[in-house]
Amino acid sequence: MKKAFVLLLSIIFLTSAVKVDPQQDKEALEKLILESTKALSDYHKKKNKSAVLKHFHERMLIDFTYISIAGKVNNERIDYNEFAAHLDEISHGKMGFTHDVEIMRTYITGDIGVVSLTEDYEMKYNGEVLNKGSQLITTTAKKFGNEWKIIRMTVIEVENEKLKGTCLCEIFSGNGPKGEMIAKVTSPGGKNYNSDMFNFSFSKENKVKTLVTMEDTKYTWENSFSLWTVDADGNKVKQVGQAASEGDVIKLLVSKKFTDHCTDFRVRQ
Repeated sequence: MKKAFVLLLSIIFLTSAVKVDPQQDKEALEKLILESTKALSDYHKKKNKSAVLKHFHERMLIDFTYISIAGKVNNERIDYNEFAAHLDEISHGKMGFTHDVEIMRTYITGDIGVVSLTEDYEMKYNGEVLNKGSQLITTTAKKFGNEWKIIRMTVIEVENEKLKGTCLCEIFSGNGPKGEMIAKVTSPGGKNYNSDMFNFSFSKENKVKTLVTMEDTKYTWENSFSLWTVDADGNKVKQVGQAASEGDVIKLLVSKKFTDHCTDFRVRQ
């Protein structure tokens, strides 16, 4: 009877020893989520990959859905190693900064916890804001011993504004006698994309010089190489750049007009 009583006391003691305060678990889980978000947002400055990855389990998965300002939907799933490689890719300047992080709900059952949160973000490159948006995130974490680790994330990202990015320049041949061409430029415009049209003409003056007209502005293109602005008398003033073809001339000139909106140009002829 004495042995049974001692055994009963031992069971009661062990049970009370491993009992966890639900509020402490909730606070620890939410702390994990907020710290992981901040570590990722600060990554562009500190370049500390381990400070980000320590919050994630090595078998974690992220399901990512991205909805662009143009309404295109892209779905992707990445694992721990792919996420680590992604951190290496964005360590050179292009990085998202999150703000206004708000935890909507936290649910814990046993050693599994689920946290739903929203956050706004800005994507920057070389100090310039490229786009802005919002994310709805559901994070699942598991408790290993006394430590929580993220094992699954579902992220839905909605782009709200696109201020700068890749632009498309479509070049069409005209029917005029002076090599007329038309360039249609599609560029980010904040809440949507803008389309602009430009007329070009190429008039060969001699073996080395071609007169280029973009709308009402004239240029001199020498030896299919150097492109210059000209004054009212046709004299060279300032070199704009270099181009090997008419398409290169058009790309060069429109890119100069869209430096505030385009990080690079894709040309389609």
